[in-house]
Amino acid sequence: MFNKTALFMLLLTLSFSAFASMPVQKLLQLIDYVGVDYREAIKDEQVINPEEYREMQDFVLAIQESIDRLNLTEQSLIEQAATLKSLVNSKADPGVVAELTTTMHQQIITNYNIQIIPLKKPDFVIAKQLYAKNCIACHGVKGEGDGPLSQTLEPLPTNFLDRERYRERTLYGLFNTITQGVSGTGMPAFSQLTEHERWSLAFYIGQIAVQEEEAAAGSALWESKGHHLLSTVEQLTTLTPAQLEASSGSDAVLTLAYLRRHPEALVSNNRSPLDFSIQELEASRLAYSSGEVDKAYDLAVNAYLEGFELIENSLDAIDSDLRRQIEAEMTTYRNLIRKQKSEAAVSAAFTSLKSLLETAKSSLSKTRLSEKTAFMSAMVIILREGLEALLVVAALAAFLVKTGRREGLIYLYGGLIVALLMGGLTWVVSTTLIEIGGASRELTEGVAAITAALVLFYVGFWMHNKTSAAQWKHFIESSIKKALSKETLWGIAALSFIAVYREVFESVLFYQALWVQTNGDGQSMIVYGLIVATTILILLAWLIMKYSTRLPLRQFFAVSGGFMFILAVVFAGKGISALQEAGKIPLDPVPLPSIELLGIYPNYQGLIVQSMMVILAILMIIRDNRKQRKRLE
Repeated sequence: MFNKTALFMLLLTLSFSAFASMPVQKLLQLIDYVGVDYREAIKDEQVINPEEYREMQDFVLAIQESIDRLNLTEQSLIEQAATLKSLVNSKADPGVVAELTTTMHQQIITNYNIQIIPLKKPDFVIAKQLYAKNCIACHGVKGEGDGPLSQTLEPLPTNFLDRERYRERTLYGLFNTITQGVSGTGMPAFSQLTEHERWSLAFYIGQIAVQEEEAAAGSALWESKGHHLLSTVEQLTTLTPAQLEASSGSDAVLTLAYLRRHPEALVSNNRSPLDFSIQELEASRLAYSSGEVDKAYDLAVNAYLEGFELIENSLDAIDSDLRRQIEAEMTTYRNLIRKQKSEAAVSAAFTSLKSLLETAKSSLSKTRLSEKTAFMSAMVIILREGLEALLVVAALAAFLVKTGRREGLIYLYGGLIVALLMGGLTWVVSTTLIEIGGASRELTEGVAAITAALVLFYVGFWMHNKTSAAQWKHFIESSIKKALSKETLWGIAALSFIAVYREVFESVLFYQALWVQTNGDGQSMIVYGLIVATTILILLAWLIMKYSTRLPLRQFFAVSGGFMFILAVVFAGKGISALQEAGKIPLDPVPLPSIELLGIYPNYQGLIVQSMMVILAILMIIRDNRKQRKRLE
């Protein structure tokens, strides 16, 4: 009934979606390193540091090899890597090399949805402690690269006070270097530090070269007009002083200096997801005005995935109509960009959407500490996300009990337990090691849902096939034990894992967002809501098991087969929707209501796929029934 490799393939898919960005981040680090350090090797087309120059030549080769190894097929990126190699080998001007590496850096970040901002405010107290423990020995007390171990290293440690390097260095580049280390140097990877610690250290190092008068002037600009010069965390972490000077003038450089010293002015500890949505939408609108359509679309997708989606359940508990309206307008805004409508239309949609998000923010702030809201939101999350998984697992359990294969329950519950353990691991990883980005989250959910839909569709047809008298008699006579082979049991475990982990994966991330929006009492109510919702699901599972197993075997197959068909259609709709939210496939809305419980969303793509599944199921059933009638004639 199943292929026993399903579980392995699913685990591979889920793992890839969460961690696939790591090799790309290594590539980014190589590109940034060349952009910053090339000027230490070349001046006036002459080699001034042979060792550094050889390292640059090695790195540009490594960049090309990384692009080939990662199968990054963008022709422009391949050509840029070749150009970079040519520039380095011909001892080109460092400014030209830095400009090219900046272009490559921005293109990779845009195309591969790399997480480039800290989730909470960097902590300089922690950073100073980390610097003293891990960095002073090489980089020195003041960061001048003159620590007691510096003379034993080749190349010498970086001097963080070097103004030229400061002008070419991004905070994200520092974060990446701390995370990945630098091959062939004394700089190790500090992956054992949490993401928050690495960002804190990157911000601390990134401000060492800032001069007091710069920070003071930047502070004045920030208080007066600085917001239009530098207004997003993404700008703060990914732009160099040199880039800002070229694009926005010296005032922007001073503002950057101030914000590197005082990131709390832009990055808050508990930044509202709605603030993030508004910020990304503003950046999206500006990108569209500048003719950067793809970037504008990616930012619009990010505004939903990394912002609004995280508070959907909380908003739904207090104003479901507003939640649906915002969701619809976000879809409209993305489609205006995708279809390249007029700048005026995009700006008008942004203004309307911003107003709705501000309204939602106000509504949530009034109920932020409400214990009732926390309790209801926690219940809604588990009931909404857990119901589908429950139906699949309970139906499979009833099938095993009804067919006398109770030993198969070990496989079924084994898949469930592994999914729950993976959910716990997801919580730990997403809070301490890496940030599971919105696109990765939706891609994981989409792939899992489509996989489950295909398997459930097959299971439904398999069960329907056993409802005819002849097939039912043959099934019984050929022995259920033989029909349910080891491959089948492993397939049941895989389907159980898919159904449960997909819901746990999403629930974990929603609970993280809910947790930071409540105080201590509210967090206690979140736990109570989780317990109550879980109890309800267990009761529903017991009722399904109790009454479904009372059906005669033939009727049981008929009911279960139809149920599996319905679930397949539901999962297909949810899978298409998740891939649309990740920006992987288009979304063209239709004027129909949304029925989320049934996986019905008002867009052509999802409805067409679901309609085709229904038609295919009907045709398969008709064909099967005709074959059965012919056997009886």
